[in-house]
Amino acid sequence: MDIVRIDGKTLTSDDLVGWLKLSGRFSHVVQDIIKEKLAATAARKHGLTASPDELQNRADQHRRALGLHRAKEANEFLDDASLSLEQYEAFLEDALLAEKMRADICSEAAIKEYFSLHAPQFDAVELSHLVVTGEGKAREIVSLLGEDPDSFDEIAAEHSTAESASDGGRVGKVMRGALNPALEAKLFNASVGEVLGPFDADSENTFEIFSVTAKYDAVLDDTTRDAVSNLLYNEWLESAARDFKVEV
Repeated sequence: MDIVRIDGKTLTSDDLVGWLKLSGRFSHVVQDIIKEKLAATAARKHGLTASPDELQNRADQHRRALGLHRAKEANEFLDDASLSLEQYEAFLEDALLAEKMRADICSEAAIKEYFSLHAPQFDAVELSHLVVTGEGKAREIVSLLGEDPDSFDEIAAEHSTAESASDGGRVGKVMRGALNPALEAKLFNASVGEVLGPFDADSENTFEIFSVTAKYDAVLDDTTRDAVSNLLYNEWLESAARDFKVEV
């Protein structure tokens, strides 16, 4: 299918797929489609449905998001995309059913149960961080911080090559899973006010130093609730991919 012509050259759907593959975006698009199709398929097996009113509301929302305010504009959009009304309705229905399936999987009861069993997984620490070149300089800074831990902001602003230097090295709150496991274990086991390092950074001859400025026990707030919901849904998707026949 021809998509567009540029200076007399036609870009086809095959060209688009090739470009997506070469740019590394194809697999992400395919994975998103697979996830939605898995959820919609499971929803139908569980007897979930989308009512005509729900489909109409979703269609109205989708058209407004695309800036299509009249029926004629919507029809022209489908014609330009070489899509039928049936395909459009199937797209809307799959999206609705996938949302309903996720809501069923990630119910408030399921979120609370998961959190109660895995609360330490959602603990957080507040960090400050600096990066310097040369192990000797790094150890000298650690020694200075040992004498005056409160000078971390000033030293980071003056010596750190990290982006956080402009804010005195402040990184903010970091949850488990955001760092490599070995470093994470050290930081989460440290006391508030403790300076840790130097650690080898990713770049050659660069070293990292951290300060733990606060520690937070897990709380089931909106951020944690979203994180638990994502974990529950991703675990379900992995299981569903095994239960249904998925061929890529």
